Amino acid sequence: MNEQILQPNRIREARLFRELTQGDVAEAVGVTKQAVSQYETGVITPTTDIIMKLSEVLDFPLAYFSKSYHRELLTPIFFRKRKTSTKKNMIIFQTYIQWMTEIYIYIEKFITLPKLNLITFDKIGYTRSEISDITTKLRRYWGLGDGPISNLILLLENNGVLISKIHLDVNKVDACSVFFTSANTTNRPMIFLTSGTTSVRSRRDVAHELGHQVLHSWMDKEAFEKNQDIIEKEADIFASYFLMPEAAMKREAYAVKSTDALLLMKQRWGASAQSILYHLIDIGCITDELAEKLKNSIYRRGWRTREPGDENLQQEKPELIKDAIMMLVNEKVKTPMDILDDLSMPALDITELCGLSKLFFQQNTNMRPVLKLIK
Repeated sequence: MNEQILQPNRIREARLFRELTQGDVAEAVGVTKQAVSQYETGVITPTTDIIMKLSEVLDFPLAYFSKSYHRELLTPIFFRKRKTSTKKNMIIFQTYIQWMTEIYIYIEKFITLPKLNLITFDKIGYTRSEISDITTKLRRYWGLGDGPISNLILLLENNGVLISKIHLDVNKVDACSVFFTSANTTNRPMIFLTSGTTSVRSRRDVAHELGHQVLHSWMDKEAFEKNQDIIEKEADIFASYFLMPEAAMKREAYAVKSTDALLLMKQRWGASAQSILYHLIDIGCITDELAEKLKNSIYRRGWRTREPGDENLQQEKPELIKDAIMMLVNEKVKTPMDILDDLSMPALDITELCGLSKLFFQQNTNMRPVLKLIK
């Protein structure tokens, strides 16, 4: 490796992504903790042997450590923080965002992805009525009525939104989104979800992040930091109205007399019984007495974290990026190994980020030759 093109911060990035301390890496590589710190800051340049050991310990391709950086994202990352969220989790999410940005730029060199088809607004401090009207406008813009959305991820991908599911602890992080801008590619939103959630929870996360992109994508980082509590509440209100339009809820609310009725609505609308109940309360569709009765029933049954019927609703999976990569291979534009070499990212992490089979690169590197009989 040419020492002049080594990117010291890539070492730190890879270490943090693997959730290792400098001491962990030092012990595995056979150097001091201070040496690892100096590698990461560029104070000293590791030898080729040390770089190869770092590559092995961190399970990153050697070429990763010399990858140049694209310009920094100037738009905020709408990151749904929990009380248990750590800086470590945020760093991992930010690395995934950077990788997806690079994958997206790479794909658009060869394939035209669906055009971004989204309406956006540019104020702070929306009223509930305004958000309800905006969700109706978006539904009409996309040719939707007021009925349930069968596959929310497919709807967004068809309208140019990039979506990825990644394996992070769902108890520590929810989801995030960012509006990616570049001079060389189409500007578009990216939404990142955590796997391991229920289908209704995942749909809610998608709708919440869509809310940020519709209501808040105009923001710079300063405005985002200043108004974070407000915009989180606005995105959550957006999610309720977009998934469960007010007009439809008012038509169906008469049948809600019990938790069984909420579970039937859950199957129809792809939203949790709790979110349906609280939405009905917020838009004034049920009496205070009935609302208290249903809330107490949900609490007694232990439905606060898990509800009946979760397993009956099929998980929605992102397909757009996976299909694009498969097209490159199927049309013989690139081989899987070409893609792996071009991206210079860890193979298993690329497959996860793009929704590919875990064996996608292995299967294509160990293929047996195709034999044909000579007639």
